[in-house]
Amino acid sequence: MLWAMFEMSIKCPRCDSPIHVDGPYRKLRCGSCQSDIDFPEDVWKDLLEDVSGEVAGFKPGEGSSSNIFGHFNMTFLYGALTPYCRECKRDFDMENEYTPGQTELTCPDCGSRMPVFKAPDWFASAVPGARLVAGAWPEGGYEQGKSEVSSPVAYSCPQCGGSLMIDGTERLVTCEYCGTRVYLPDDLWLSLHPAKKKNRWFVGFDRKTAMESIEDDE
Repeated sequence: MLWAMFEMSIKCPRCDSPIHVDGPYRKLRCGSCQSDIDFPEDVWKDLLEDVSGEVAGFKPGEGSSSNIFGHFNMTFLYGALTPYCRECKRDFDMENEYTPGQTELTCPDCGSRMPVFKAPDWFASAVPGARLVAGAWPEGGYEQGKSEVSSPVAYSCPQCGGSLMIDGTERLVTCEYCGTRVYLPDDLWLSLHPAKKKNRWFVGFDRKTAMESIEDDE
């Protein structure tokens, strides 16, 4: 199997804040304005349909990066890298440490775990040869939609001074004491929604398909 690493981000089309594309997802959420952004299958196809052939021509550790302007303003990095442990940076031996049907890879050195799953049908259709995804959670899975909200905090209503417990799920909240609609200030909102770190994830391609892609290009 041929492995490729991806690191992607787009600018939110509504507020221009960066949104990390941390896996094969068709819907993203902006951490700044909380907008849901569609990331259509045809965008994935246009972006990745030739990548396996390019990566097949790279030496291990080689890659390419680009800024793309089109459906989204995007920063895109990809290269020939095997999945590795995020904690201790040890490469996983995918030939011997992965068993078909397995949902997690466990690092034998530090015990850290990394999700792995079969490429979704829509993704495999859009991206020829895609077989496995590692380092990302399945679409709609635990981490993919996980909120970055921290523990609830107390905030005083600017109208009546009542103590409100703010959990960060809504930016416009209603005071339970006086009924005033309160818009949370930027510093409080950002403390409840810490910036999300960019995540590298990996796709395992069928090597035969990748090599055929090279021959087609020639």
